[in-house]
Formats: sequence, structure tokens, C-alpha cells
Amino acid sequence: MLRTLTILTAIFIAPVWAQDLPEGEGRPVTERICTGCHGAEMFSAYHKSGDDWDRTITTMTEKGLSITDADYATVLDYLSKCLGTPAKKLNINKASSCELQTTLAITADQAQAIIAYRAKNGDFKDLDGVKKVDGIDVAAITAKKDNITF
Repeated sequence: MLRTLTILTAIFIAPVWAQDLPEGEGRPVTERICTGCHGAEMFSAYHKSGDDWDRTITTMTEKGLSITDADYATVLDYLSKCLGTPAKKLNINKASSCELQTTLAITADQAQAIIAYRAKNGDFKDLDGVKKVDGIDVAAITAKKDNITF
């Protein structure tokens, strides 16, 4: 009975726990692995270097987390990009959704709008081009202009 309750709790609560995680490649695996024991709120607000995330995952495995090498690599990549230390400079023409969200402090929808715009129209040449993206918070982008390269 207790085991069934634990499994049902993981199935129904884990998606709620994972709502704090930014969109990005590797999120589903990270949700599955990291929210099995605790909520995403335990780590989603942290921005650590790749080495620090690596140490965190290693510590979790020492505490009993079972994870394949492939999942380890996926989780580490996701955490490093999506919850990593924000870059001081970001090439807006090459950045992933997670990198855009983290460095520019924008939403997943805004990051996706930037990616869709550059896919359709080509690389941005300057900040004025970025400001043309529908749905972008121009004030937020302007505030982070010193972090953007082309």
C-alpha cells in the first residue's frame, strides 16, 4: 500500500514540482530524475557552474539516486545551461532558449519568440532587430543590452 501511494504521489505531484523549471532540452529527464524525491523548488532558484551541478548530482548519487550515465549527462547539461551561472556576454544568434532565459531574465515564451524570429529572418544584426520580435519585453532587453553580442 505504501509503495503504491509513493508511486502515485510521484506520478501526480512531480509535474507540479517541476513547474519552476525553465523550458529547455533535457527538462523531461531532469524532471523525472530530480523531482522523484523533492520538488524543483529545492534547486530551481540556484544558478551554479557546470562543475557545481556535477558535484550536486554526484552527492545525490551518493545519497542513493540511481541514474544512468546517459541521464546523468542529460541532467548535467540541462542544469548547466538552464540553471547555470548566467553568461556575462551572450551571442543572441546562437543562444538556446535556456541561455536566453537565464542571461536576459526573460520568459520561455519570449526566448522561443527570439529563436523563431531568427530562424525565419536570419541572424540579428543589432539590438534594434531584437526589439522587433513580437512579444518581447523591450525594456528588459534594453536593460540587458550590455550582455548581448551578435
